[in-house]
Amino acid sequence: MKHTYISYNFILFLFFLIFYSCKQNNNNVEFKIQKNDSDINLNGSDKLSIVLKPINIHGIFTSIAVVDSILICGNFRSEKLINIYSLNNNKLIDTIITRGNAQNEGLSVANIFIQNNQIAWIYDITLSKLFKINIDYLQKNKVIEKEIRLPTNLKNLISPSIIGDSLLLATTYSMDNCRYFYADFQQIKKKIGKLPKVNNNKLLEDIPNTKFPNKAYLFKATSIKHSFKNKVAVFYNKASRAEFYVNDKLEKTIYNKDNFNPKMYVTKLKMGFSVEDDEKTIYAYLSVAYTEDYIYCLFSGDKNGETSSEKILIFDWDGNFIKELSLDRKVSKICINQKTKTLYCYDDRVKSIFLTKLNF
Repeated sequence: MKHTYISYNFILFLFFLIFYSCKQNNNNVEFKIQKNDSDINLNGSDKLSIVLKPINIHGIFTSIAVVDSILICGNFRSEKLINIYSLNNNKLIDTIITRGNAQNEGLSVANIFIQNNQIAWIYDITLSKLFKINIDYLQKNKVIEKEIRLPTNLKNLISPSIIGDSLLLATTYSMDNCRYFYADFQQIKKKIGKLPKVNNNKLLEDIPNTKFPNKAYLFKATSIKHSFKNKVAVFYNKASRAEFYVNDKLEKTIYNKDNFNPKMYVTKLKMGFSVEDDEKTIYAYLSVAYTEDYIYCLFSGDKNGETSSEKILIFDWDGNFIKELSLDRKVSKICINQKTKTLYCYDDRVKSIFLTKLNF
């Protein structure tokens, strides 16, 4: 009887150790950002309801962009990476860039950047390639004007903006020692800013020789640059935080009224930690479009981890809140025609494009 009692208690002890070990090694963690006194909490309430109009363009798209009367859509599965549509009649004009690993081929479309209303830069994050597409050549033989294979130190960019013909600005999954940087197509030229400080920084310790630092992943963000002014804005994906820079100096940091921090699943490894999204991760800025005057930000903030939203926040380039648009449906991607102020939205549930004309 005594042996049975000891064995029973020993089993309970072992169970407690296993449970405690799992609890220590695997945690849902909120990484609270250390704020400055100058940070601003957004409390704007100016809201405008918008009814979206469907257009007859459908597909499984990873990115969308518009130039004049042309809509450019990145395909998820099709044989060609890009679909080109005429917005005059919503008809497919062409498909370009064959899916593959060879010269002038690609595997994914992470981002489409429109430059000077004439050039489309297609970013393939899988192969770390940039394709330069001249819009005037779309219906001619020479579609790809230039293909650039980025070196190892420029892999894993997030939404690169192209400046001139040989400079880019981007954030990245691969570095945690700056907020964004400038690079030519071979090497980094200048690093700008810092990632935010958090109160439980020890849980962000990386495994040795990692290519994806935990802090860089935690603070994934999209950077955009004004077309001719030296102004940059950065919008965070897992925290309700946005930053506005002038001459590459941080001038304003704002937090949405929801005011949430990154919530991640953290696993302790033999050396370092693994940080991943989970069911408690809340997503903030999902997609960003802009004109010379305003920035349009698709914002979620949904506690169920939704990556689509009916809410668009509008700012000017100085970080002043202008208005909130409340759409009549949830969408996952947006882009805007700078000339006509027409906003195009992609609904990934019904796999269709919608639009609305804005008056500001």
